[in-house]
Amino acid sequence: MQFLHIIKRTAAVTAAIALLAACGAPPSLRYPEGATLQITSKVWGFYQEYLTKQGGVRKDGAFLVVMMGDVGVSGRYSYCSPTADYCTGGSINLANSMCIEEHLKCVLFARGPQIVVPYKIVDK
Repeated sequence: MQFLHIIKRTAAVTAAIALLAACGAPPSLRYPEGATLQITSKVWGFYQEYLTKQGGVRKDGAFLVVMMGDVGVSGRYSYCSPTADYCTGGSINLANSMCIEEHLKCVLFARGPQIVVPYKIVDK
C-alpha cells in the first residue's frame, strides 16, 4: 500500500515539473536562443545581491536583466524571503510587472539561483 502511495506522489511531482517546464518564461522575456547576453558588472552585482536574499525551502525567485540596446544595464527581481515557510509562485510575473510598469525591456536571466541564459560581463 505504501509503495502505491510513493508511486502516486512520484507521478504527481513529475507532472508538476513537466508543467512548470512547459510554462516557461513569457515570450517577451526570452533572449534569442544560442545568443550570449552581455551584462555589465553592475548587473552582476545586482544578481549577487538577489542571491543573498533567496530563501525558503523552494528558493523561488526570478532575476530579470534590464536591457539598453544590446547590453543588460540593470536588474529587477522577485524572491522568496528566507523567513518564509512557503512561497507561492509567480516570481517571474512579479518581476516582469516591475519592468512593464517602468516601460523597460527585460530578459529572464535566472529562475531561483539557476542562470538560464549564456552571458558575458562587459563594461562600456
